[in-house]
Formats: sequence, structure tokens, C-alpha cells
Amino acid sequence: MACPLFVEIFPDPSDVPDNEGEFVEIRLDRNEGDALPDTLVVQFEEKEPLRFLYPEGKRLVLVHDLAYCPEGDGVACGELGGVTLPNSRESYWKLWTESSSLWGGVERSCPDSVGLSKPKAGKSFQRVKESDRWELTLPTPGVEDAYYEQQDGLPDDEPGVSGVDSLTGESPLVITEVHHCPLEPEPEWVEVYNRTDKPVALDKFRFCGRGGTWKGVVGPYESMVFTRDTLMLREFIGYKDVRLFQVAMGYLNNTAGNISVCFGQQVVDSVSWDKKTVACPSGFNPLSGRGENTPGFQRRLDVGKKLTEPFTYKLSSRVLRAGGNPLRVYVEGDVPVEIRLLDSAGRSVWHAQAPAGSNRWWDVPLRDLPGLGVAYVSLTAGRFENTVGILLRP
Repeated sequence: MACPLFVEIFPDPSDVPDNEGEFVEIRLDRNEGDALPDTLVVQFEEKEPLRFLYPEGKRLVLVHDLAYCPEGDGVACGELGGVTLPNSRESYWKLWTESSSLWGGVERSCPDSVGLSKPKAGKSFQRVKESDRWELTLPTPGVEDAYYEQQDGLPDDEPGVSGVDSLTGESPLVITEVHHCPLEPEPEWVEVYNRTDKPVALDKFRFCGRGGTWKGVVGPYESMVFTRDTLMLREFIGYKDVRLFQVAMGYLNNTAGNISVCFGQQVVDSVSWDKKTVACPSGFNPLSGRGENTPGFQRRLDVGKKLTEPFTYKLSSRVLRAGGNPLRVYVEGDVPVEIRLLDSAGRSVWHAQAPAGSNRWWDVPLRDLPGLGVAYVSLTAGRFENTVGILLRP
């Protein structure tokens, strides 16, 4: 059964009062012949869940006042009740469906969860296809934003997106972490990484023999985490900056098993494990052979020839004096690289972007640091990150 998904959330209108402009939009995906669930449940953070008789339409738009329900074919509306969308902080939403089971009681299915960053006035959060990535754009209540919902912000036929019918040479996607026996009730998960400098369309990739199609586009040097239950896994991860994909991947054997990635009928990467690989409940990185628990992120890629770093860099010094010579960072790479200066607590105090093809030194203003002591320089391309410690002395 196809599942409902959050697709747009508008927390901070600027031209009308909040109670007239705020909305939450849910796309009601379904396959022909699907039996509809009884109830759609929506919950904002830890507040009382909102329950709706499952709509017949294509979209459900939640508003404060039904008088402001957007008109459109297949658009149903519900009331947000006492829920007020925050306009000055991060927020968290989740939904699921409920149906009466054959044995009595209620069956939950189709979980979806959303973690949003701090909003911007007049901008709406728009989901990028079925991914866990959101973009700020103009609001379109009750209407499909085809650029994001269909094209993933980058059409598959646009130059630079790998959408080939066959693969030659090494696969752009590799398995970089497997958690086959986490502590209950955390769901099992598998991390897959795009090791190339180009976006890759996912429609022909899947886990071999496990069902569940992949959708969307993965960016250059970006990681994805696949699991049966994104809602539950999001609660265990505890932070939002990870792309989660819900897929019918079955169950992974705790003692000895394997999982493979297929491109069509072609196996392009495969991972096996047994009792000697790693002690449960630890996950492991099949490239390094070590235990690991970093969902959605790659360690420094010292894991052999399977992966390469997307850029190189140098620091003029790692020990600097306040008021002395500036910190300079040299970046060279074929992809854009974000350079950030972090304080001792890991908060970003300055950033710049080195464009693709950069081969120059960048001055990093240490005056933005709150005081002396340890700080960090972070360099990222996609989901690949290197973080280097520096010391600011008197």
C-alpha cells in the first residue's frame, strides 16, 4: 500500500495573520485497488495527536480555520485545533495510519516523520520528492509543486544526473554501514553512499531480492539510510540532518547474513557478516571492517580504494595567536566545498563556499570566535566532512 507523506509545511506567513496562513499539507498517495486505512493520525512534537477519518482525496491540508481551506480537485481539509506552528525555532512532526486488525485492536502503519529547521518569514518548507530533505520556497497550499515533488529539484534528464540504463565499471553507490542487530526497539538500517561527484538517480537501484523500490536522487558524496521504520529510527538518531528512506527491506539475520545492492538485475555491491564480524548490538562499516555508529555521515575515508576524498585541503597552521597572522585554508576540488569555522561547542561562527574547481587559499576570520582556546575548521562536500581542531592562544 502506498503511504501518506508530509509534503509542505508553512509556519511563518508574512502577508496575513498566522491563523489565516499557516498550513500543513499531506499527500495521500495510493495505488489503484488499495484498501484505505480507517484513520490518519498527525502529531506535532509531544502534543495530543490529531485524528482524521482517512480522506478520499489526493491531499489533506490542515489549517486553523476551514474557511481558509484551499480550493482544488481532490483537496480535503482538516483543522489544526490548538496546534500553533512555531516561527522562531526548530520543530518536529510525525504521522501514521491506523486500521482495525483481523484479531481486534488497531494496526499502525505508514509512519512518516519530519524535522524542520528554523523557518523564514514568508517561506514554506517543501519536501524534495520522497526524501528526508526540505527546501524553503513559496507556499503552494493544496497544489503539487512539480519542481520538488516530481523532479527532486533536479530533473533526471538534466546534465550531470546519472540515469543510465546500464553500469560499466564501479558502481557509484556502495554500502558503508550495516546495523543488523541493534538494541530493540531500534529498527535495523543500512547506509548507502554516493562516492561520485555527480547526483545519481535511484529508480533502477534496490536491495537485491528484498523488494521495495528506491526513488529520488542522491547528491554527490551524500549518504542515505534505509530502514523499515523511519519514524522509529528518527527517534533513536536524535538529529535531523540525515536522509532516511523507508523501504520494504525485510529483516537482517543477527548472526550471519548478507545484503546486496542491485542495479536492475546486476549486483553492484554486496556485504556479508557473521558472529566474528562485530559483536551485537554494534553496527559495522564493511569498507573498514570496524564497528561504527554514524548514520548518514562518513568518517575520514581511510577505508581503502573503494572511496576517494572529494577534495584536498591544507591549513596554514593549527596553533595561532590572537591578533597575529590569520588562519588560511587551501581548498582544491572538483565540487563545491563549504568551509566553516566552529567554536569550542561546535557552533558555526563563520562560513564560506569554495566553488567547484577551486584551488586557492581562503582567509578565516578568527575574530568571530567568542574567546581563546580550542576551535575547529569544518570542510564539507555533500555528506562528506573533514573537521580539524585548531588552538587560539594569547
